[in-house]
Amino acid sequence: MNNQSIASSSRGPPGRNLTVLTKENSFRPAKVFRDAVDANAPRVSEYYPHSAPSRPQLSSIAFDDSGDSCVTSGEDEAFIIWDARKGTKRKVFYSKKYGISHARFTHRAGNIIHASTKGDDHAIRYHSTHDNRYLSYFRGHSGRPIDEAFVSAGDDGTVRLWDLRTETGTGLINDLGGSVIAAYDNTGEVIAVACADTQIIMLFSTSAIDSGPFFHGRLDDPILATISQPPPKPVFTSISFSNNGHYILLGTSSDVHYVLDAYAETVLILRRLVGHRGFEYDRYGNKDVAPRRGAGGEEVGWTGDSKWVVSGSSDGSIVAWDLSPPPGQEKLLPTPDNTLRPTTTLRAADATGGPSRAVRANPRYAVLAVGGDNLSFWLPFKEEDNKAPEGW
Repeated sequence: MNNQSIASSSRGPPGRNLTVLTKENSFRPAKVFRDAVDANAPRVSEYYPHSAPSRPQLSSIAFDDSGDSCVTSGEDEAFIIWDARKGTKRKVFYSKKYGISHARFTHRAGNIIHASTKGDDHAIRYHSTHDNRYLSYFRGHSGRPIDEAFVSAGDDGTVRLWDLRTETGTGLINDLGGSVIAAYDNTGEVIAVACADTQIIMLFSTSAIDSGPFFHGRLDDPILATISQPPPKPVFTSISFSNNGHYILLGTSSDVHYVLDAYAETVLILRRLVGHRGFEYDRYGNKDVAPRRGAGGEEVGWTGDSKWVVSGSSDGSIVAWDLSPPPGQEKLLPTPDNTLRPTTTLRAADATGGPSRAVRANPRYAVLAVGGDNLSFWLPFKEEDNKAPEGW
């Protein structure tokens, strides 16, 4: 399946972001929706070359800026709006004609953008949930792409900037060397682009796109050289800035994600996040000799306070890493041993429950959403807690 990457420009929700995790608090599922994806719908997916799951799965989860609403999209070609504060289903929509992946809220309440999984136009579609109609179509990628501005990146080696007020692109970056992923920082002034084929990470100023990147460098993980020669190239599947602007999270389909210094003079690996199982594996633990993309890309992300990274796994586990800097330090610094194992395991590997393909932390409330064969909303608890908060 072609790469798909969509990100909107956002300064993040105003006010204080709630800490989603602490070393004292963990999370447990408060509600599980087994009908979040139609198990009887035809399943067509290129993510699994071997031992494909027999049923459709949820492929993306996103919250709006307020944290009040959640949207999920699935391989059953449906997308659902959820009340994220109450953990209830609001409305179901279908995109049988175009297919759907990477659904994202815009900054206009009730509107979403999503990538297409059917047809040859590889368009990004702008949908109004108020009256269930498409408002605009953003075309331009020859490989499926993954405030009012957003950025998309595709398998055709291009990154495109868009504005919801016009169907024509506002910026184009060409010839990036292969399939790429992209993301805005929270100021909306910088775009990070990563190319798995070249292992290059680039930073562009949105005000000077035509001037080329103001930074570019190659990811160099010396530990990979101990695995084989030449070292394997991890397939980049997601990229995102932390809300505090200090870090870039580079997700891969292998057994490692990377936390990079956002503005160092080189591609500086601050932490190698391990302890999950990547999506280059299928649900039965098989993988090809060469790294492949698999179904990853939506399984790893930041909490709103920039102190934790949470990730799903192809084996169904959910893990979290504490990235709080040591006392007296403003941010993380590189260490001789930068490999970090999970601080906590929220869910152990579960061969019967399917992969945890999509994991997202609410930007404003202490809610975690997990998608795969079903959808679950998780709330924090302490060992002495025996029930979910009132209203759930």
